[in-house]
Amino acid sequence: MKTFAAPLIVLTLLAACSRKDAPVPPAAPAAPVKQVAATPAPAAVANDRYAPLMRAVFGTGYRPDQGNALVTMPDPYAAGMQTPLLLTGIASTQLPSGMTVLAVAGEDVDSNDNPDSSLGQPGYLSVYLLREENGQWQVLRRHENIAKLGSHGQVGKVSWVTLGPGRPGLVIESRVSNRGQTNGYLALFDPSAEKVADLTDGMLIHSDNDDDCEDYRPKCWNNTATWRLDSASSAAPYHDVVLDIRSTLRNAKPGAIEAAEQAGGDIARDEWTGQSTARYVFTDGQYRLREGKNEIAPQQQ
Repeated sequence: MKTFAAPLIVLTLLAACSRKDAPVPPAAPAAPVKQVAATPAPAAVANDRYAPLMRAVFGTGYRPDQGNALVTMPDPYAAGMQTPLLLTGIASTQLPSGMTVLAVAGEDVDSNDNPDSSLGQPGYLSVYLLREENGQWQVLRRHENIAKLGSHGQVGKVSWVTLGPGRPGLVIESRVSNRGQTNGYLALFDPSAEKVADLTDGMLIHSDNDDDCEDYRPKCWNNTATWRLDSASSAAPYHDVVLDIRSTLRNAKPGAIEAAEQAGGDIARDEWTGQSTARYVFTDGQYRLREGKNEIAPQQQ
């Protein structure tokens, strides 16, 4: 039997020994690096819930990175004059008419446009009425710098109430302190009125001289009221305002101040506490006292 396997293997080995390794092709040149422009960081945006309304009212004067507007407004102290104010949205609600109310607080600024309000400097209240049409806010009415309230450029505590049937009302409770005495005021506004103004004309709801009582003052007082709107009242267009007042008076006993000045120590005082009620009715364009007495008026020293 013949076989051809061996010669075929020998020829294959010889061919393999005589073959040279093929040269390795050079590496392909690296592709050029494409330069990509850096994406700028997005501008900071303040967490301002009133931003769409503020932008509609003040346009480019609104600063989204700070959540406020820097705009020249009518000067609250000089008719016909203008002054720059720092403006911040403080409250908003929708009226039964479908219009949206935006309440804005204004604060004085210095020459560098920074807040510049001292102890006795109030904040300024403005009210705007808007309506959303086709996804855009339209400003319908502007009531600017209608009231000066509070201190340090802040108007005070803001809330909403029902002034009367179908009449949402803006409430601002503010306090002003000076030389140890503090007074608190209640202001009510009807944003749907033709002319928006304080309906109470600065109703006093708190008064004390707690921080000035121990400096040999003959009279010390702390009077404060819990206020409410009486929805059962029949007066129109607004409910009556009722003050439930708690008063504390501490008067120096005869000769107690002289004794304390000579021997030191506390001033002996007689203390009286009491409760009273005052009712205000809206008439002739303003809330006026109808029943009781407002005991909160600052006492004479």
